[in-house]
Amino acid sequence: MLSPGNVVERYEVERELGGGGMARVYKVRHVALGSVHALKVLDPELVGNAELRARFLDEGRIQARLRHPNILVITDVVVAPGVAGLVMDYLEGESLDKYLASAKQPPGADEVRDIFRQVLAAMAFAHQHGVIHRDLKPSNIFLEQVHGRRVVRVLDFGIAKVSDAEGGPVARPGSRMGTPQYMSPEQIRSAEDVTVRSDIFSLGVTLYELATAQPCFQGESDAAIMEKIVRGEFVSPGVVHPGIEPGLRAAILRAMALEQERRFASCAEFSAALEEAPAAPPRAVTAAPRSQEPDGNEPTFVPMPAARAAPVNPAPAPVAERPRPAPAARVMEARPAPAAPIEKKAPKLAKKPTPPPQEEIEAEEAPRRGKPWRWVVLFALAGLAALFGSALIGTLTGGSSQSAPKAPVTRPGGSTGTRSR
Repeated sequence: MLSPGNVVERYEVERELGGGGMARVYKVRHVALGSVHALKVLDPELVGNAELRARFLDEGRIQARLRHPNILVITDVVVAPGVAGLVMDYLEGESLDKYLASAKQPPGADEVRDIFRQVLAAMAFAHQHGVIHRDLKPSNIFLEQVHGRRVVRVLDFGIAKVSDAEGGPVARPGSRMGTPQYMSPEQIRSAEDVTVRSDIFSLGVTLYELATAQPCFQGESDAAIMEKIVRGEFVSPGVVHPGIEPGLRAAILRAMALEQERRFASCAEFSAALEEAPAAPPRAVTAAPRSQEPDGNEPTFVPMPAARAAPVNPAPAPVAERPRPAPAARVMEARPAPAAPIEKKAPKLAKKPTPPPQEEIEAEEAPRRGKPWRWVVLFALAGLAALFGSALIGTLTGGSSQSAPKAPVTRPGGSTGTRSR
């Protein structure tokens, strides 16, 4: 264990950053240059194990040859009594597993692509240089902010498989290497059988966790988890996160295929599949709210078979209420009303500014057609009385009045004439 103030060769320890597995990480400062770095040292009890020590130092040699902006750079190797360490860039940020642990919901599709696009770029570069990581997982992916932009770094090539100059694979001893939850089926069976597509499988499991914010394979023990991996037993990402884009879901499932030949052949192909995923794919779930907002010209559709069978024209809706007992009752009550006011307003009915219901018109016109005939008879009788009265007065006065009108007289023979003076 190192403490603040300890000096290991050219580096002074400032504080411990964390640790896990076989190593611990410290923040250190170069004594001569004053530059800040991270120092990863093998646990003291493991330093004496020659195989583990060689494997640990191999990580430095492997990463030193992988100069890529998305791969953590190893700048120096420190070997001292009881100490074996790797000096690397000091990063400020957090690992992907801590980022997901603090997230309240899965990241958006654009954020998922932004993170994973950089991971795939790093691993495409490593694969091109004959390096298979064999331990890809969220805790080995680091997120940092550089000038306001998120930069993703792939860490820990400590158990990587490297091809020698002759092109043949050089695998370290051991039946299994990696973290059980993220190992490929062939990696579980044998460490000698891993290929680029084994990393593709681990990347698919990592993308599953990034897109859903939930681990893919879980179990009570490592053996139970590995059994699920070999059988391909896991919950579909679309079930864990119903809002996941179909393109992301398809890419995850292809990367996690049990048969290696069905997976992506390279990280470049994997990345291309992510870029082809639509940013806003059509989903049935978005159609439901829109169908609930009628525009006035079309009926409102709801996701129920009975509602779809309804008539397209919305006009028949009031027909169900057409038998109106209330208006009929009002017509019957209006009939006993006094006739005089109704008769005086009769001429206005010809204009019909607001036609009432047909039943009411017929009910009101019936009494009106009967009453005007009595007035006609009265006016006719009054006219005849005035005519005979005028003739009688003319006879009595002897026709002295010149202004009296010459009224027609009916003769017994049926002819008419004018009375002479």
